[in-house]
Amino acid sequence: MRLKIGFILRSLLVVGSFLGLVVLWSSLTPRPDDPSPLSRMREDRDVNDPMPNRGGNGLAPGEDRFKPVVPWPHVEGVEVDLESIRRKNKAKNEQEHHAGGDSQKDIMQRQYLTFKPQTFTYRDPVLRPGILGNFEPKEPEPPGVVGGPGEKAKPLVLGPEFKHAIQASIKEFGFNMVASDMISLDRSVNDLRQEECKYWHYDENLLTSSVVIVFHNEGWSTLMRTVHSVIKRTPRKYLAEIVLIDDFSNKEHLKEKLDEYIKLWNGLVKVFRNERREGLIQARSIGAQKAKLGQVLIYLDAHCEVAVNWYAPLVAPISKDRT
Repeated sequence: MRLKIGFILRSLLVVGSFLGLVVLWSSLTPRPDDPSPLSRMREDRDVNDPMPNRGGNGLAPGEDRFKPVVPWPHVEGVEVDLESIRRKNKAKNEQEHHAGGDSQKDIMQRQYLTFKPQTFTYRDPVLRPGILGNFEPKEPEPPGVVGGPGEKAKPLVLGPEFKHAIQASIKEFGFNMVASDMISLDRSVNDLRQEECKYWHYDENLLTSSVVIVFHNEGWSTLMRTVHSVIKRTPRKYLAEIVLIDDFSNKEHLKEKLDEYIKLWNGLVKVFRNERREGLIQARSIGAQKAKLGQVLIYLDAHCEVAVNWYAPLVAPISKDRT
C-alpha cells in the first residue's frame, strides 16, 4: 500500500513539472496581436522624435516591407586593340586570297573599309605668269540678258512700289525673292579672284563629281540659278550629275513644275524627295546615298552661284590625295 502511494506521488510530481513547463513556455511565446519588441522600440523612438522617419525605401514606419535592392549590372571595360585586329584580318584576307576563297561580299566590304591605293599620279598645279590657265574660259562669259537686271552681279534696287511684295517675300523665303525673280537664271557674274588665279594650270585628269543640293521650300529662281550656274561654269567632262534633295517641301513650284523643268538636261539633274522632314545634315547624307556617278561629292547651298573656274582649284587637291 505504501508502495502504491509513493508511486502515485512521484507520478503527480512529474506530471505537475511537465505542466508547469508547458505553461511557462506558452506565457513566453508572443501572440500575433502583441507588439514585437522591435515595434515597441520604434514606438518609443517615435514618441521622442515626432518627425516621420522614412527608411531607405521611402515609406513611413509600419509601411515598410522588405524589398531587395537590385544592383546595377557591372560590366568590365575591355580595351580593344584595333591594330592587332587589323593585322589579324589582313593576314586572314591574304591567306584567303592565296587560297582563292575571296567572296564578293568580302571584296565589297574591304573596299568600303579601306582606301584604294592611288593608281594615277596627278601633277601639282603650276603657276605660269602671263600664260592663261588651261581651265580659264578663252572668251568672256556670255550674259544671261544683255544689259538685264543683275548682270555682272550689279545690285538691283527696286522702287517703293515693291515694298510690300519685298517684305512678304523676305518673310516667306528669307530674302528678296522679288528682285531674284527679275534676274536671269543665266546671268553673268564678276570675277572676284586675285589676278594670279587666272594663271594656274591644273592636271586635266581630275576626278568627276556629283553635286548635291538640299532644299526645303526654296524659291524657284534662287534654286534654278544655282543649278544653271553649276552647269554653265563646270566643264562637262567632270560634272557627272546634279542631285537635288527635296527635304519635304510643300511649295507648288517644287513639285510637277520642277520635274518637268529638269528634263531640259536629259538626266543630268535628278530630284529625290524625302517622305518626311529630315533636316539639312540627314538630307545631305541621303544625297550621298542617291549620288551614284561622281567620284567626289560636292555639297552646295540651294541659293548660291559658282564662279568662273571654280571646279579645278577645289577638286585638284582631292584628285592628288583623296585623304
